[in-house]
Amino acid sequence: MRVHRLNQNAKGHRAVKRSFFQRGAQRMASGFKYSVLLISVAFVMPATPAFADEALAIDPVLDQGVLGEGRTAYRERADASRAEDAYEIFKAYSEENPDDAVAAWHYSMACYWLGIRVYSDSDQKKAIYQEGLGAANRALSLDSDCGACHLLSAINYALWAEQVGIFRTLVGLPKVKKHLARAVELDPRFAGAAAYRVQATIYDKLPRLMGGGKRKARAALEKAIEVSPEEPLNYELLAILLRDRFNELPRAVAVAQRGLTVPEPGEEYVESRDSFAFLQEFVNRYATQVSAHRR
Repeated sequence: MRVHRLNQNAKGHRAVKRSFFQRGAQRMASGFKYSVLLISVAFVMPATPAFADEALAIDPVLDQGVLGEGRTAYRERADASRAEDAYEIFKAYSEENPDDAVAAWHYSMACYWLGIRVYSDSDQKKAIYQEGLGAANRALSLDSDCGACHLLSAINYALWAEQVGIFRTLVGLPKVKKHLARAVELDPRFAGAAAYRVQATIYDKLPRLMGGGKRKARAALEKAIEVSPEEPLNYELLAILLRDRFNELPRAVAVAQRGLTVPEPGEEYVESRDSFAFLQEFVNRYATQVSAHRR
């Protein structure tokens, strides 16, 4: 009887430990899963081009021929049909030029945009992110020092994993973090310091046990502003973080006000324009409140 009770107790302890571990794993997975939902905010082309050969500003070389047609269509991606045109053009051009890393990352970028802004069906999203991941990884096989390729590989993988399930998000986290670190190292200004923004969203949602933390998120966003001060999204995300995670509303308003001093983005920078409008609303909503509190 005593042995039986001991066995039962041992089984019970193991069950409790398994249950505790499973709950912990689920919480950690949920944190990362939520963070990849925020990645849609984190990746955009810069309002002012960081590098002529990597931004969507008019470029005398990249805007020639078929690739140029795709870039023109992508600049007009606020119209879903033009986003799909860009995808078709980039895909065809990349397939016809399989040794062109620049063509491959443009193709990957178009896949990302369709998944985030155009497609609503989960299966469609899963397929397009997987396609974008394949294009980014092919670009990396051609040029392992391509910062844009590392960034797009991380983003498409994370968004694909979010559609596939929690297990994939956990398994893929080290890979995503590695690609982001490499993107920061190789090309920190690409897409208005997008790699830093993606790092910040992940840091903010992951527990410390998995390398997260609000202070790391803040440092990453402050670095994004330092590296790419012309990008409104950097100010938006930092203002939100300061308000929601640090309870520093006056500083958050100051950050938003600073973001409004940059030139307003052009029509082709869809996400940056959305962010600029957000900053205006943020200041309108909180500036008077902060001023009154100081009195």
